[in-house]
Amino acid sequence: MKTSDMIYALCVMLFDFAVMYLLLDIKLKKAKRFKLALSIIAFTLSLLSGIMIAGIYDRSTFTSYYFPLVQLPIFIVYFLLSRYRRAKLFFVYLSTFIFSAPVLWFPYIVGAFVNYSTNIMVAAFIIAYILMLVIVKRSIAPLFHYALENLHNNWLLLCALPITYTLLSMLSGGSDYSLTAWQETSYFRVLFLSIICSAYLIIFIFFKQISEQLRMKNEQALLTLQMNSMQTHLSELKNSQTLAAIYRHDLRHHLQYVNSCLSQSDYAELSNYIKSICSEIEQSSVQLYCENDSANMIISSYMAKAKGMGTDIVIDAIIPAAIHITTTDLCVVLANGIENAIHACEKMGDKEKKIIQLCCYIKNEKLFIRITNPYDGVVEFQDDIPVAEAEGHGIGTKSIVNIANKYNGIYSFTAKESLFTLSIII
Repeated sequence: MKTSDMIYALCVMLFDFAVMYLLLDIKLKKAKRFKLALSIIAFTLSLLSGIMIAGIYDRSTFTSYYFPLVQLPIFIVYFLLSRYRRAKLFFVYLSTFIFSAPVLWFPYIVGAFVNYSTNIMVAAFIIAYILMLVIVKRSIAPLFHYALENLHNNWLLLCALPITYTLLSMLSGGSDYSLTAWQETSYFRVLFLSIICSAYLIIFIFFKQISEQLRMKNEQALLTLQMNSMQTHLSELKNSQTLAAIYRHDLRHHLQYVNSCLSQSDYAELSNYIKSICSEIEQSSVQLYCENDSANMIISSYMAKAKGMGTDIVIDAIIPAAIHITTTDLCVVLANGIENAIHACEKMGDKEKKIIQLCCYIKNEKLFIRITNPYDGVVEFQDDIPVAEAEGHGIGTKSIVNIANKYNGIYSFTAKESLFTLSIII
């Protein structure tokens, strides 16, 4: 048995499996047990058979059986584990072998300076694999993840890149990694790979830049719409508060009408009138939770919404009438925070746990807001910010983050033991 050939086979197989794992952003915790078990079996059999063939025969024999030993098991494993299908999976599958090419060439480049010493070339293989895995993880994989999540069409067209490279590589003896083949075709191989890799980078980087610009424009438009909606909501609440004040001012006139109905024994009209007055006052009422009128309006509005969904809100608010934060910003933070908490409670089955806690106070001329709510399921985070499951959601969370940054404040989102907490200091 040749130890160097066995190490070569082990490195090649582990690298190809690892690269595809990184590019596809596999979440093993979410994989079903049956599929995970099949994947482990396929991976183990592939690894053992590849090492045995390389050890019993030689490297060229291993290369000849590369497709059934490595390529086919890789596709089977990640077909079971990946959430991507069809053209996306096929594109990543083909791309994996492009990123393995520089690693296979590196030992020959090093070998040219050391008279092709076997031990040194084996060490060069291992070092090259480690370095390339770091490059893939830090630089290449993020671009792939972004494209896989945001690009939904034209993946078959993109497959032309790795297919073109594969065909050009085969025409130049790409499957032959012997010293003689490398010396004869090294210039062509390097040229082909450089062109294809450049095309990869240009396409993915430009796609990400353009997508980010469009996303920022859409988010800006949604934020503007949300701010306008919030101002309209505030205006309606102020009108309701004014209406309630009018009813209180006109109490004397209402009592005179009540007295008139009693004098005429018109009890039906009296009952309808009282119900009408009570309903209108209840709809327009704004509870006083603190000295700040805008905060009272927002909290009152969402308190009524929460109760209608069977959720309780415990309020501990100490917000003065005059604060350094604009009315709109204060309302955006409170409204989005409470609304997100209500939506989380709405998905819960246990009604007794549907309790939202809101705490607000001023300390050292900074406003502290904490909103805590229970939740079911799993909260996904990206850059310490919760990610919305449904498309078009999550704008409220970004609004809170933007306002915190606007005032050079601090924000945090935590999900622990089925309890989600939003904390913000501005």
